[in-house]
Amino acid sequence: MANSNRRQFLASLSTAAVTLAAGCQSLGTVRTEHPISEPITSWPTFRGSRYNTGYTGGPTAIGSSPSTKWTYEADGPFWGSPVVVNGTVYIGSADNSLYALDAETGAEEWTFPTQHRIEGTPAYRDGTVYVGSYDRHLYAVDAVDGTEQWSRAFGGLIRGSPTVWNGSVFVGVGCHNLACAWYADETDVPENGWIYSLDAATGETNWRYEVGTEVVSSPAVTDEYVYIGASDGTLYALTPASGDIEWTYDTRDMIWSSPAVAYGTVYITDWNGNVHAVDAETGDQEWLADTAGRYISGSVAVDEEAVYIGHTPYNTLDDPTTNHAKIFRFDRTDGTEEWAFETPALEIGSSPVVTDEHLYVGSHRQTEGDNGVGVHALTTDGDEEWFLEIGGRGVGSSPALVDGALYFGGTDATVYAVE
Repeated sequence: MANSNRRQFLASLSTAAVTLAAGCQSLGTVRTEHPISEPITSWPTFRGSRYNTGYTGGPTAIGSSPSTKWTYEADGPFWGSPVVVNGTVYIGSADNSLYALDAETGAEEWTFPTQHRIEGTPAYRDGTVYVGSYDRHLYAVDAVDGTEQWSRAFGGLIRGSPTVWNGSVFVGVGCHNLACAWYADETDVPENGWIYSLDAATGETNWRYEVGTEVVSSPAVTDEYVYIGASDGTLYALTPASGDIEWTYDTRDMIWSSPAVAYGTVYITDWNGNVHAVDAETGDQEWLADTAGRYISGSVAVDEEAVYIGHTPYNTLDDPTTNHAKIFRFDRTDGTEEWAFETPALEIGSSPVVTDEHLYVGSHRQTEGDNGVGVHALTTDGDEEWFLEIGGRGVGSSPALVDGALYFGGTDATVYAVE
């Protein structure tokens, strides 16, 4: 795989010297344990934390016979995922609204209108909810009453989710792929993208890095790096304070998923059905696993032992055989496939949430149909515990699991709380 590291490639040094220098720099600078070491009590950002692992850090799970705690009906489908903080669920909809719902009852606390669809996940930090829209704006909204604190206009649609850390909001901008081409043409946006760092209090630019194509991936942020993928097939590692490129890693296909960081490794998927494990300090490939899928648009979940992901398989009109979407478990250290569970669905774009013993993930389809899509509950050994069927096109939303309740949005324009 193509890989460039500005700290490892110094023209005046020999290859041996470069290797030695890189080894010295790596000592003690990247965490080599799982960043979630205690059970979580909130889900403030996409995938649960700024590391994007989707791991709850404990055994909390839904029982073997789930019941619907509450539902909330909106005016448009939910493709984005919820965050849950201080007893409130925040989630955006394709009906152009950001919703705040009581996590216990589902009662509406407030709604915030934008001028176009919201498909990304909000991020909560210090009483503010940050969310992007297809109207080319990022909004900072008061978490209590839903009033706008500031908004910031960009040159492209925002489909990914912001990550907030250390007074900065990191976000990818630009979307013109098959999922948003119609909306991009409607607003006449350029076919490129950017990675931004904004001041969380004002929305002013700290730095900007221009990418040759869209950025729909959501950043993972550590103390040392901002990791984010782009549709040029590149995983970028940037310095949080300056936006300088530390290294890049080439997957050779589009990246729609968001990177997860644990044990000194960055895990990312690509549009060719592959899962990549990359050294978080150097950008060197550690392993590559092929799901034999048509593509992967979801993001991995990483617990203490394994990496979990769902895929979309190949199906063509020329072949009468129907291939169904699978959920995979790979050994996190070497990428060995440990099991694959076949669902009745044709697509999994949702990203799993994983506990010590269970994982939960949504499935969906291209058009509305009869059945077979919804939320799947598996044990971490790959056995199905239950399946909850959802109408519309199913569930593209990635679930959040907090205090024994599973929250997700459906393409049937409904938010669900399941316990």
